[in-house]
Amino acid sequence: MEYRITPCRLEIGEFSLYYERAGAGAPLVFLHGLGGNHLSWWQQVPYFMRSFECVTVDQRGFGLSPDPDGLFNRAHSSDLGALLDHLRIDKAVLVGQSMGGWTIVGYALDHPERIAAMVMADTPGGIFTPEMKFAPPRAPLPVDATPPIGSLPTYAADYFAKHPEMAFLYDEIRIHGARPPADAGARLVGLRHDLAAVKQRLTMPILCMVGEEDTLITPDIVKALAAALPNSRLRTVPGSGHSIYFENAAVFNQLVRDFLIEIGYAS
Repeated sequence: MEYRITPCRLEIGEFSLYYERAGAGAPLVFLHGLGGNHLSWWQQVPYFMRSFECVTVDQRGFGLSPDPDGLFNRAHSSDLGALLDHLRIDKAVLVGQSMGGWTIVGYALDHPERIAAMVMADTPGGIFTPEMKFAPPRAPLPVDATPPIGSLPTYAADYFAKHPEMAFLYDEIRIHGARPPADAGARLVGLRHDLAAVKQRLTMPILCMVGEEDTLITPDIVKALAAALPNSRLRTVPGSGHSIYFENAAVFNQLVRDFLIEIGYAS
């Protein structure tokens, strides 16, 4: 079978959303984190496009989607909705990594009937419970700076030492194209969803995944998230930090595929 990647743009007012499509079948839509863009999913698309239509996006303020209005995450969920409407996708599985979790939860709360299932990787997605314990505030992630290669807290502490070429690639992807605002992290944390609405509306199957060595969104936080969701399952990945999809793609891909088979979205 021949596979093609189709690069596209969707005009939303003055904003131009860059996205790509690959494969055929039931749709999987991937939403990257604060340190990524559509290229982040280079280990997922070749794997899943054999059975699914994979849609990857440069969210507003990242990669090839500059944010002329400065709306950043205030528009991420509505941008996703506009894209699904444009592609005439009535129902999809959404995969959100870190910041991408906020995007998919925000959209799912408004349109739960259009979500077959969600994968929330290393993210609370704006869902906060009293049981969640956060570490004291740290210095903001250097979203615009260029810190030493391998120094970010977005993967396991020894990842650079073990895989210097992968850490280099991660940082190269991170700085590609448009960059988010300097206060991006604070804007994300400030967007919090009503817990009662979450429990009432997010009843679709949800896979919550976390790296055992994640120091940004710790396993205890994701465990509390999974406990708060009506139809969730929790998977903890040993030896991984905040970016399971990148650090241990084989495990990430298999866990997602197993989940899709469990819910009847894949055979």
